[in-house]
Amino acid sequence: MKRKRRKIKKIFLVFLMYFFIICVAFCILKFVKIENKEIPKITYPKIIATTKGESINLLEKVSVQNKDISEINIEVEGNYDFNKEGEYTLYYVVKDNLGNEIKEPFTLKVERTLEEDENHFTTSKGFKGEIIDGVTYIDGTLIVNKTYSLPSTFGNGLTEETKNAFAQLKAAALLEGLDIYIASGFRSYERQVTLYNNYVKRDGKEAADTYSARPGHSEHQSGLTFDVNEVSDRFHGTKEANWLSDNCYKFGFILRFPNGKSDETGFKYESWHFRYVGEDLAKKLYNNGNWITLEEYFGIPSVYEN
Repeated sequence: MKRKRRKIKKIFLVFLMYFFIICVAFCILKFVKIENKEIPKITYPKIIATTKGESINLLEKVSVQNKDISEINIEVEGNYDFNKEGEYTLYYVVKDNLGNEIKEPFTLKVERTLEEDENHFTTSKGFKGEIIDGVTYIDGTLIVNKTYSLPSTFGNGLTEETKNAFAQLKAAALLEGLDIYIASGFRSYERQVTLYNNYVKRDGKEAADTYSARPGHSEHQSGLTFDVNEVSDRFHGTKEANWLSDNCYKFGFILRFPNGKSDETGFKYESWHFRYVGEDLAKKLYNNGNWITLEEYFGIPSVYEN
């Protein structure tokens, strides 16, 4: 009987020992788990911008790092409207399966569309136009013609880029035995007033408008344009004129008023008038010798208002 009691007591003690060990182990594991809990780390843009009417995914550039958490939920908290211009203060809310929660603020900017800005427009060919200080740029190219003018104070000479490109063109022409020089470069607004008025007195306004730009509408005022050699129809077909027509694009220049394109440019054919636009655009407009005008390429008019 005593032996049986001792056996029961021994079993009971062993049970208590194992129970104690299990409880201690559980507490240790729980403590370690709590101590090792890693709060999620969120990476996100502080400011997100879009144009009115254009919905975007606000979570596209948001990421969360936490190697110990398998379940993470990210939400955007706050009111906003993609169809209403303004700045919205919103929050990224991150929750994990351990009860951690992070709330980080960010700004959503819903801006007006370019079409709503009087200084921005889109051409018929889809190019973006912008007016800066009264000067019109389309796809980054300064535009001057009968429709688009320059302020009277704009310009003070040929640009350095234009002069450097012409120097390279002149050197290349010399290798071919051709002498090409600038006969008329930059013209101020005031100078164009005098020239245009004189042509009107001599030939009448209608005729003058076919070959002379009104003040503010002359490309010469841009500092990107010049006339070479003989500024008259006698220059047509000369070796210099033919060489320029075939090679000027290599140096970033275009034949601004090509033959047969007066309906587009608003001016008669001028084999002596060249405009700097940069080599990339010049090559496109050269079009293997069949010149494309700036008006045709960008989809813009060249017509005086009155």
